[in-house]
Amino acid sequence: MKGNARILVINNQREAEEHISEIGAEEGKVNWMASQSDFLTIKFDDVSVTDAIIVKNDTLEMGGHAAYSKGVYDNSVTRSDVIIAGSRSSLERLSGRLKLRTSNTAEIADALQFLLKVDSMKRPSLMCRDKRIPIGKRTIIMGVLEIAPEEEEKVLLERAEKLISGGSDIIDITCSPMMQRKESVMCSRDIIKKVRAMSGIPICTDVSDSEDARYMLDSGADIINDIWALRKDPELASVVASYKAGIILMHNTEHRIRRDLMGSIYATLRRSLTECQNAGVGINSIIVDPGLGFGKTTEQNLEIIRKLREIRSLGAPLMIGPSGKMLYSSITHSTNDEDLETISSVAAVSIMNGADIIRVHDVEHLKHTASVTDAILDK
Repeated sequence: MKGNARILVINNQREAEEHISEIGAEEGKVNWMASQSDFLTIKFDDVSVTDAIIVKNDTLEMGGHAAYSKGVYDNSVTRSDVIIAGSRSSLERLSGRLKLRTSNTAEIADALQFLLKVDSMKRPSLMCRDKRIPIGKRTIIMGVLEIAPEEEEKVLLERAEKLISGGSDIIDITCSPMMQRKESVMCSRDIIKKVRAMSGIPICTDVSDSEDARYMLDSGADIINDIWALRKDPELASVVASYKAGIILMHNTEHRIRRDLMGSIYATLRRSLTECQNAGVGINSIIVDPGLGFGKTTEQNLEIIRKLREIRSLGAPLMIGPSGKMLYSSITHSTNDEDLETISSVAAVSIMNGADIIRVHDVEHLKHTASVTDAILDK
C-alpha cells in the first residue's frame, strides 16, 4: 500500500465537522468544508419539462449532478421525475437560485430547503395530550400489550406491569385480530382505564374509526395508532386534534405495489400527514410508520428497512414495528420466525437507518438492543 491514507466514514455534517476540527483547520473552514462533505441525493416527482431543464442546468452550475427522463431530449414527455445530487453547500445555493426563477421552481426550492432543514435538524419532542416524549436523544421503546380473546384481566395487567418495568416509554394496547370490532373496543377501553390508573405512561391504542377513537381517548389513551393513515375515516384527524392527542400514521395497502415502493409509501404518508395538519394536528404530535408486513412482500420489507431514512424526509418522528408479524422465516429458514436474534437484528438496523421509535413485544431484551445501537450512533 502506498501512502498513509484512508477513506473516512462520515454519516452526517456533525461528524464531518469533528474530523476537520481534529486536524486543526481554521475555524472558518470547518463549517464550509463540512457542508461540502455532507453529500445528498434528492428526487423530485412529476416536474414539468421546462422546470426540469431549469433544475438540471442550475444544479450543474452549482457543482452538483442531475438527471431526468431521456424523453425530455426528444420531446416525447411533458413531465419527468428529476434526481439531483450534491453537497449540502451546493444544494443550499441551488435553492436560492431556483427561488428566483419561476413560481414553479420557487415551490421546488421551498421543498428542497425543507428537506435540507429536516435532514440536519434535531427532532422535536413528541406531544400527546399532557405528555412530552423526547425524540432523538435515544430510541423510544413502545411495548405492545396484545389482548387475546378470553384473556383474564389479571393476566393482562401483570403483562402491562412487566412491559412498564422492563423499560417501555409508551405502551400500545391492541386487540387480537380474531376479536370482533365491538368486543375489541370495549375490551381495549377497559384495559386502558386500568393501565391509566396504575401508571402515568403514555398509552397508545390501535383504531381507525373516529368514534372508536373518542371512546379510547375518553378512557385515557394519549396516542391513536391508525393502521390505515386516515384512509378508512378522515374524520379521525379532527378527533385527535380536539383532544390534542398524538397519532401514528401507518402505511397499509390492499394491493401489491409494483414499482417505486418507497415513493408510493412516502406519497401516501405525506397526503395523510397533510390532512392531519389541515385538521389541526401539530407536526410534533404525528408519528409515521412505513408499515412493515402490511401488504408487502419479504423483499419489500427488506427494502423498507434499507431505505428507512427516506421516510424521515417527512419531518415527523419515524416508528418501525419489527416484531409480531412473521416476516423473516424465508430468510432464517427457522420454525421460530420471532426469535430474539432476528428481531434484535432488524431493530438495530432500523435504528441505524433512522427509526426514532421501535414497537416491540419483548421490551426488556429490545431495550438492550436499542441502548447499544444508540451508543454506537453516539446519540
